Amino acid sequence: MNLSIRQKIFLSYIVMILFTMVVAIYAISTLKELNGITTTILFNFTAANEKLTKMNDDVLAQDLHEKRYLMLRQFDAENLFWERSRDFKAHLTEIVRTGRYDGSVTDAISASHEKYNAFFTKEVSLIRAGRNGEAEEISANELKASYNSVLSSLKDLNSRLKSQQDYQINRSNLLSEKSLMITTALSVFSLVFGILFAYLLTGHLNKAIIRLKEATDSIKSGDFDNFPEFQGADELADLALSFKQMSVRLKELGEMNLDANPLTKLPGNLAIEKELFTRLNDTESFSFCLIDLDNFKAFNDRYSYARGSDLIEWMARLLIRIKKEYGTEDDFLGHIGGDDFILICSPERVQKMCSRIIEEFDRGIIEHYDPEDAKKGFIISIDRNDKPAMFGIMTVSIAVVNTDRTLISEPKEVTQKVSELKQYAKSFAKSIYIMDRRRAR
Repeated sequence: MNLSIRQKIFLSYIVMILFTMVVAIYAISTLKELNGITTTILFNFTAANEKLTKMNDDVLAQDLHEKRYLMLRQFDAENLFWERSRDFKAHLTEIVRTGRYDGSVTDAISASHEKYNAFFTKEVSLIRAGRNGEAEEISANELKASYNSVLSSLKDLNSRLKSQQDYQINRSNLLSEKSLMITTALSVFSLVFGILFAYLLTGHLNKAIIRLKEATDSIKSGDFDNFPEFQGADELADLALSFKQMSVRLKELGEMNLDANPLTKLPGNLAIEKELFTRLNDTESFSFCLIDLDNFKAFNDRYSYARGSDLIEWMARLLIRIKKEYGTEDDFLGHIGGDDFILICSPERVQKMCSRIIEEFDRGIIEHYDPEDAKKGFIISIDRNDKPAMFGIMTVSIAVVNTDRTLISEPKEVTQKVSELKQYAKSFAKSIYIMDRRRAR
């Protein structure tokens, strides 16, 4: 068949369009599937991990309330035990409802938890019957074994969730590799007809898929920062954005699980040590403040673990607000654990911020006590010798070390000095901040 140049060009464009359509249809379907996998990893597994963390917190809280009920006869601990039990079951039901996880594992968790609750019910009955020895034996043996079984089952589910997440990432890799091979083959075949436009198009797709594969491999290996930038507003850019959001979220969750305080979500010990080490290497001076609550243990024993946790959360919100109002973005706020917080700020602002913390703490702490205790100005709780004692309304002690007044080269020197100051500050029966005023010689 004799074809004119125009017809050949037209036919070439027809072939180019056909190949372009094939490439585009396949690429779009692949990208949608990859986007679906990314969405599954980002939302489904993230939500499941968060629920699993809450379940672990619930069973730990149950164990604490069980010990309080057994040892201290705090009968409100029984209600708190069953409240956390209901929370545990609600979170487990949400995980089961998704239908994505092995039913044998969730059934095992449910069975272990029901067994754990049954032993606690038996323990309560024995205590009410005055058979304390038998109750203590159940707590030390059957109840403890059931508690360990629940934790073991949660750990098993966590391992399976991670395995499923790895499977989805591997699936994404295989899909990327398959798409890469097919797209490359179509591109080579298109080059036979000399279609430059088709070559450029498939080359663009090929390059994009390679970069997405590299990004997927980086995420799989734990490198969440090595991600290429995509320009435009097409499906490739959307997919790249989804991958980037997944990477950022996974990195945040990893850092949160490893370091952040689970109650206040403030940076923990690793972040505090890193921040302190970084600032010591800088030339600018700073103030390191250790914020400690006095008589917190007595409050916790008197009013229960739950109210103690509420108070810690209130304290965290108070510090965050004061840092926002009187500090700058360069200031650092962390939570060591328990009732100890860390504030790092400029020496020019430290006295004002410490004074504001004390003022607002003293004004707000009274609301956390029962009215009758607040009126008396003290509570009756257990001291360190397990004997009843009087404890005044909680106060706050702040120990401050200024690097412009002391010669400090290592983080442990800061912690040593601030610990000494804290002990001195706690000797005062009021809220106070103590500042290290010794100059280096």
